[in-house]
Amino acid sequence: MKSTDKQCEKCGAELESAKIQICPNCGAKRKKAFYKKWWFWLIVVVGVIAIAAAGGGSDEVEPEQGNVETNESGGNTTNNSGSGSSTKNYEVVDLQTMLNDLENNAMKAESTYQNKYVEVKGRIVNFDSDGSYISIEPVNADEWNFDTVMCYIKNDSQRSFLMEKSVGDVVTIKGKVISIGEVLGYSINIDEIK
Repeated sequence: MKSTDKQCEKCGAELESAKIQICPNCGAKRKKAFYKKWWFWLIVVVGVIAIAAAGGGSDEVEPEQGNVETNESGGNTTNNSGSGSSTKNYEVVDLQTMLNDLENNAMKAESTYQNKYVEVKGRIVNFDSDGSYISIEPVNADEWNFDTVMCYIKNDSQRSFLMEKSVGDVVTIKGKVISIGEVLGYSINIDEIK
């Protein structure tokens, strides 16, 4: 027999009101259903806010049309500036140095690299199956290295360039450091890749 709000959970006696807290028949204390308690709704509200914050903070970039150029060595370079020339000044940074800076002091690394335009050289470790990003590691990293940098792909010309690459290939990436974290490391939006 299923009890209702107007029924004692212990003895099953019919109650005059759902608001009665002690059963007049058996003296049992009635408990509120968990979904009627204030803490349940607090958890629901905090959960909804957390989900909204996580989903709303997406750094997805609208695809741009880029140009594929041939460099001096005969390889392709993908330039995504749209106009064929870039006015951004990219600082050439050793990828291992960036990772060491992050490990030594994440707060200082964020101050040094956040929103900076960098040029880094690294070995491809992983391709996202959806074509959203690749992960790179320092060229001289040992096989037990777990420090990688996520590099977000902006457009179809970059995807086409990367379709011809494999894990282990070395690439040079020019882009903007968009996030830094002591757990997830660096994330870079790719402007150019070669």
